[in-house]
Amino acid sequence: MTSGVDGDTVVLQRQSGGTATRPDEPERTILLPRISTDPVDELVERVRPRLNRAVDALQVAAALEAEGHTDRAAQVEYGYSDVFTLASEVFKRMGPPSPAADATTDPAGPDVLRWVGLRTLWHGPLYVLPSAAFPAVLAVVGRPGLVLGLVLAGTLGWVWSGVAGYAAYRLLGLGRPRSAARVLRIAAVAGPLAGVALGAAVAPYGGLPLAVMAVCQLAYQMAGTLLTFYRREAWLAVAMAPAFLLGAAYLVAGGPTLRGWAVVAAALGVLAAFAAALAATRPTAGTEEAAARDPLWPPPSALLGVTGYGLGSAVLLFHAQAPYLLGRLDIAAAAVPLILSMGYVEWRTSRFRSNAVELTRRARRPGPFVAGIWRMIGREVAGCLAVPAVLGAALLLGLARVGMLSAPGVLMTVAHVALAGAYYLAFLLVGRGRYGWLSLSMAVAVVAHVGVGALLGVAPLLGQDGAAFVDTSLYLGSVVLLQALFALGLLPVIGQVRHYR
Repeated sequence: MTSGVDGDTVVLQRQSGGTATRPDEPERTILLPRISTDPVDELVERVRPRLNRAVDALQVAAALEAEGHTDRAAQVEYGYSDVFTLASEVFKRMGPPSPAADATTDPAGPDVLRWVGLRTLWHGPLYVLPSAAFPAVLAVVGRPGLVLGLVLAGTLGWVWSGVAGYAAYRLLGLGRPRSAARVLRIAAVAGPLAGVALGAAVAPYGGLPLAVMAVCQLAYQMAGTLLTFYRREAWLAVAMAPAFLLGAAYLVAGGPTLRGWAVVAAALGVLAAFAAALAATRPTAGTEEAAARDPLWPPPSALLGVTGYGLGSAVLLFHAQAPYLLGRLDIAAAAVPLILSMGYVEWRTSRFRSNAVELTRRARRPGPFVAGIWRMIGREVAGCLAVPAVLGAALLLGLARVGMLSAPGVLMTVAHVALAGAYYLAFLLVGRGRYGWLSLSMAVAVVAHVGVGALLGVAPLLGQDGAAFVDTSLYLGSVVLLQALFALGLLPVIGQVRHYR
């Protein structure tokens, strides 16, 4: 009896002769299913229905990264140096496209798949939707303690949702969608519970309305994280659209009736979005869970890094805005162009890796490759500055038309435009796992802004009644410093060709 491997089957041929067969017995071929223990084979079969018409490894890499596969998952789970190397092996093992692919796969071609990331452009407007209801909520909650509640709830929600999202994407990249859904479900329920504790802490400063607002803010942030994870951002937009429309109507016309309707619509919108987010975590039929080859929960060092990055990002934004939220609308509104453009920043970051891989195919030596990488980063940062700059110009024009334009407002708007470029560099550092450098850099920027302001007696965060012009100028300088620190953190890692092979 001889054996051989043919495609996906094991071929056993029974030959004549010997004591085990009769001379007149014909030769027979038995086909047995091929059993593979290679995790890459499992991955190939899992993605084949969607990628059966992939034209190159770059398209496979984009799909794997969209599913949550990271370089660490490629190393730990599959034994490859990064996602692109893993994608190259997956593409090779998939073989030529099946003739029946048109009838069994997604009709979207490679050009359509390449632009799927454009959906992230809508993330910015989604972040802004609840802000339209803020004036109505402010009228109900009252001014005492409102800023404290907003900052504390926003910071806690930023960190909590960031850690939950990181853990879920890691599990998804390791082939464990059920575990990812379980983590998100637990985090989503625990978030508002933490908001209840926070609301009890700030209730003496604003009563029950402030406590309810803190819970709703945390619930909305968790709902946004889950619906973004499952690519159901449209559900979030539908849930919050009534609150946005009624909030805008109250802002224009005023009146207690519109105010009440805007607050009710905001609360119901948050409740609907949260319910939709929990529903999205239900496992679909046929969802398989890969065998565990790595601890389900990220290592403590990774969790600490993600927590530090989330905390630093929240403090970087809130510490400059908090003193002006209630008294200076021209300065407080300066963050709107940045928030609206964050979807564009996310999209351009998602395209960085594929653009870098294409650069490796053109560059022949390390020197030109490194120079090309930095030219590409420069172009992308310029684009990430241009988009919020246009939005900021529109904001300043609107403030000028209503007589609210001021020099501090202009400076704060410019600072937030510069932050868009800093966040692009920050996302690249996140992709390299440099959370320690990120946290340290943001701490240096915050200390520089507040510390120098304290020395000059113009740090409103410390209760000093100084000139807003000087304070916003210092904030702009700290953001430029942050850009330089982020670029410095990229120097040792961004030009290493091995990351893109």
